[in-house]
Amino acid sequence: MELTEDAIRKLALLSRLHIADEEIPVLKTKLEHILDHMDELSSLDLSDVPPMMHPDSGERPLRQDEPHESLDRDLALSNAPKAVEGFFAIPKVIGAA
Repeated sequence: MELTEDAIRKLALLSRLHIADEEIPVLKTKLEHILDHMDELSSLDLSDVPPMMHPDSGERPLRQDEPHESLDRDLALSNAPKAVEGFFAIPKVIGAA
């Protein structure tokens, strides 16, 4: 598939990537290779392949859920950069200036 330099610049803009002008030819070649590969995959006849939700649908053995003593609060907070009234204190991230 042939890509134009304008299409690559638009893709970079939408992806919020800064791409220098000298990088465009290299990126163009790599993206065309990826798109050609996707075209090859699209041409495969997969009518007899059942759909799957995840490529690895194997069972995962889980350990038994057995009650045990909780970690001591003071021990858990001992490595925290900051604790307030027995809880981890973290910087405000939502609505922070």
